Amino acid sequence: MKKLIYKSLGLYLNTLTRMAPEKGGKLAFKIFCTPQKKKLSPAQLDFLQTANRRNFDFNGQAIKIYEWGTGPKKILFVHGWQSHSFRWKKYIEAFPKEEFTLIAFDAPAHGLSEGKQFTVPQNAFLIALLARYYHGFGAVVSHSIGSFSVFYALATYELPPIGKLVSMASPGRASEFIDFYMEALNLKANTVTRIKHEFQKYAKEELDNIQLPVLVEKLRIPGLIIHDREDQRTPYQNALELLRHWKGATLHSTDGLGHNLRSRQLVQLVVDFVKEKPLRASDK
Repeated sequence: MKKLIYKSLGLYLNTLTRMAPEKGGKLAFKIFCTPQKKKLSPAQLDFLQTANRRNFDFNGQAIKIYEWGTGPKKILFVHGWQSHSFRWKKYIEAFPKEEFTLIAFDAPAHGLSEGKQFTVPQNAFLIALLARYYHGFGAVVSHSIGSFSVFYALATYELPPIGKLVSMASPGRASEFIDFYMEALNLKANTVTRIKHEFQKYAKEELDNIQLPVLVEKLRIPGLIIHDREDQRTPYQNALELLRHWKGATLHSTDGLGHNLRSRQLVQLVVDFVKEKPLRASDK
């Protein structure tokens, strides 16, 4: 059923773009940036209610912020596409609350935050505002497009100090998002070109420049890269490329955890990295 819907939507966008290129490109880009917002379960809501919660005004949209703990060391958690702050539950539970203040947020159009659309530049700007609001972070822990957003923010904005960065399953370049969308909807080359033009207008730079080698070229923050060799959404090659260009980063590769990277061992690995415990040879 889903494949039929995707096929029908792709056919419509291809036809519209052929007949009215600008209109078709704008609509395709709008759909491309609209996540499918899922209702949180009672168990998820129960956990999020254990946090101190607040709304952060982001260009008129209420972004939901969650805080656990009262410690002086601040950690920011950044989720990925069509996710929300509950994904960090095991990590939140693993850090001592008297030593750390643990901060998560639902990205625009995700979780309990307002908004209908999400883009990397938009999310990166929000991350920059949060970094200024909290006067920097001892560490940032991020997953998937959230990781890519963090790299974009670091490369684009002057931010307060960030001590360490954990990047999990990051995409390698903005074009990956569009390539996945193109394949899912069977979009024609002209439709894809129009989407890229809209994205470049939003990002205000060439799409080819929005890639990890460019974004981390000047990055010197100590980092931990985590990526599964069998990740079907963001290729493992991204991690190898990121390692080559990010000076001071270490790569931890997994097998069989896929894109979501859910594992007690990984939680402990991240905790140890943030708490400055040396990584064992088996962890690298």
